[in-house]
Amino acid sequence: MAQEIYVNEIIRDVVHEKTYRVLWISMPVSFLYWISMDNTERIPKKLDVAEVREGLESGDYVASGETENSLIVEDELADEAKTHRDRIWNMLKDALEKEPDIYEPKPRAALLRMVAQENSMRANNLYPYLAKYWKRGKTPNAFLPDYRNCGRSRDYEKGGYKRLGRPPRNGHGFGKVLEEEDFHNFDKAVRKYYLTRREMTFRSVYERLLADSYTVEVTNEQGVSSLQLLPEDEIPSIAQFRYWYQKNKNLKTEIQKRKSETKYNLTSRSILGKSDYGLMGPGSQYQIDATVGDIYLVSQFDRSNIIGRPVMYFVIDAFSRMVTGMYVGLEGPSWVGAMMAIANAASDKTAYCREYGISITEEEWPCHHIPSAILGDRGEMESRNADNLVSMLGIRIENTPPYRADLKGIIEQHFRTVNANATVMLPGRVKPDMAERGGKDYRLDAKLDIRQFTAVIIKCILYYNNSHYMDSFEKSRQMMEAGVEAIPVKLWNWGIRYCSGALRVMPEEKVRLALMPTENATATSQGLRFKGLYYSSKELADGLWFEKARSKGSYRVKVSYDPRDMGEIYAWDKADGTPILCSLLDWEGKYSGKQLGEIQYEHEKEKMEKKRHQAKETEAKINLGKEIDSIIEEAEQMAEPAEGRSKAERLSGMKQNRRDEREYLKKKEAFTGGSKEASEPQCRQSSEEVSPVLQMIKRKMEGRIKDESLYGKGTLPGTGNTGISGEPHD
Repeated sequence: MAQEIYVNEIIRDVVHEKTYRVLWISMPVSFLYWISMDNTERIPKKLDVAEVREGLESGDYVASGETENSLIVEDELADEAKTHRDRIWNMLKDALEKEPDIYEPKPRAALLRMVAQENSMRANNLYPYLAKYWKRGKTPNAFLPDYRNCGRSRDYEKGGYKRLGRPPRNGHGFGKVLEEEDFHNFDKAVRKYYLTRREMTFRSVYERLLADSYTVEVTNEQGVSSLQLLPEDEIPSIAQFRYWYQKNKNLKTEIQKRKSETKYNLTSRSILGKSDYGLMGPGSQYQIDATVGDIYLVSQFDRSNIIGRPVMYFVIDAFSRMVTGMYVGLEGPSWVGAMMAIANAASDKTAYCREYGISITEEEWPCHHIPSAILGDRGEMESRNADNLVSMLGIRIENTPPYRADLKGIIEQHFRTVNANATVMLPGRVKPDMAERGGKDYRLDAKLDIRQFTAVIIKCILYYNNSHYMDSFEKSRQMMEAGVEAIPVKLWNWGIRYCSGALRVMPEEKVRLALMPTENATATSQGLRFKGLYYSSKELADGLWFEKARSKGSYRVKVSYDPRDMGEIYAWDKADGTPILCSLLDWEGKYSGKQLGEIQYEHEKEKMEKKRHQAKETEAKINLGKEIDSIIEEAEQMAEPAEGRSKAERLSGMKQNRRDEREYLKKKEAFTGGSKEASEPQCRQSSEEVSPVLQMIKRKMEGRIKDESLYGKGTLPGTGNTGISGEPHD
């Protein structure tokens, strides 16, 4: 089988060490145009397809899916870069779509002369733009001024300022060397006064700026206070204020804040797509739509838990009826599901099927391309997330009018086919009598989890693509002459061979990043927190992202993620705009390979479990406090009064008392010997166990008792006192 060639494919000439990009293929497939990737060449060349195929088969040419396109998210582009891109694209798009005339010298010259006349410029100045467009993948983003440096300006972050521009006339006028504080004042004034529905003039905003930040309050002799401007060399001029705003403004935000969101969408939002293109062959138009599966599924974590019905997305080639992409998930019809289906349409199906334990060959599902156009039904394809499909991948977005599902009859019919073939015999299938009184609740019969159901759908698609004969398919005259069977894979292969010039190849990484939803994550000292999970990578660790969060506080980071597998996400580095692959931390490994919907379900389940036990925990805390209070009350009742003992007496023996208590505890707690004797405190202590102070008092008392026994009670020799009571002697 001859090797196929696709638009936008990179082909290397091994013999002459040159690289070319395929720009256009004729219908029927007989010749093509390509352009050298060498910077010195700008003109496409025309070749016979047979010649290129012969070179590919002999090894003189090598086909590669590599491109030099940049991975750029629309939200990260500076307004100046987007304005430049849109201006060039709107100027040249009509001429660029006139294929193959734009590749031939004379027709191309005529087209460029018309463009030059309409825009008051020289035609020769347009050739560099054509070369950029062709060499960078035929997308509007090819006209960005620089793929690596089209982010927002950081001029005022470099420091070392000096006042620029002409000096004030006659040596007078406002103007100062701007500092970081001035830029902060500018930003505050713009947000407070300019970006509001009051629509204040820029000069009025400037006056409010001076009143708020560049005045001092003074009081005159009559005691009346007023505002006085700072000296002229300490006040920024309106020209400086206007220049700063023009360099940093966001046109979209300005219109939305000063006018309204509706006004922006109606009159100012960019329109880069075009929908007047016929079905030339496979890839001319893909149709995409979603439906809810007629079956209930169980959780992968706990198979006793029923998680509801899945949502199925399918992408179908309108020319051949081939299912080119699919997605089974738990999210309702939304951009997330559409994103996954489109990404699947552009990915290698052999690797995809292998993930679900299904082994296929390339010929059974040979779809790994992006189309020229995608037809949707307004919902997902009208969201802002679809803008990257146009700017990064060059796909036209087309939508059916409201209430016109018949215009997408191809994919609507496929839904009926899938439900009829896939779910009719599965446990947990929705049945008509389920809602009737006394009817059986078939939800309780659910047995399949989402991975097993996805494997079933893959099997059904393989049957449909390779074996399903379409009775109602209207063949063209060429198809009837060639005797092509109305089976999707055979129509696909025939169309690629004889009709197609619309299919294109793109690196899977670029397709994924163009489709992934982008949200904010939080950099913390524990890792990059997103959707309740924590991520990290070597690049983030080496860049001290988490140390910065711990020392200066957490901060936001833009990330792109795949809801089908939350094991990895991409963090966008603000410094150079490159994506950094981040993985779950080791202790979050239980969520690796799980879908976002399943993870959120488990998090909600844990919250409900915690709420359920909250009352019991509160009750246990109350009982704990009560038990502690009873112990304290018992201790207070056992306390002996300290009458007759001073504070010094109570504190003087504390060390000895501690030693006594420790010795008692040692004997009581000993594993062997002496524990019985030490089980109760001794009422009497030997002289060795009594403290020195008590021993001294004991000796004096014994001496007095002995003297009284010798000389009589109450009489002590040589004291002049009677007894120990201290009463006077008669």
